Amino acid sequence: SSGMHVRLAFSVAAHLDADVLLVDEVLAVGDEGFTHKCLDKFAEFRRRNKSILLVTHSLDLVEKFCDEAHWLDHGRTKGEGDRRAPA
Repeated sequence: SSGMHVRLAFSVAAHLDADVLLVDEVLAVGDEGFTHKCLDKFAEFRRRNKSILLVTHSLDLVEKFCDEAHWLDHGRTKGEGDRRAPA
C-alpha cells in the first residue's frame, strides 16, 4: 500500500546520518504507533542539532517542532515567523 511505502521511506531516511530530513505529510498515513515513532525521531534530530524541513497541514505539529515557519498557499508565501522573534 502507499502508506506502507511512506512508512518504509521515512524509516530509511530517518536512520541515515543526514544533516537535513525532508518530511512531506508523513504523519497523515500512519497509525498512532507510527506517529509516536516519527515524533520521537523528530525530537532526536533536534537534540542532535539536525534540521527538519516539514511540510504539513498540522498547526499543532508546527508549533511543537518548528523554530521557523513559512505559510504557503498555492505556491505563494502568505506568512512567515520565527520562534525567536519578539512577540
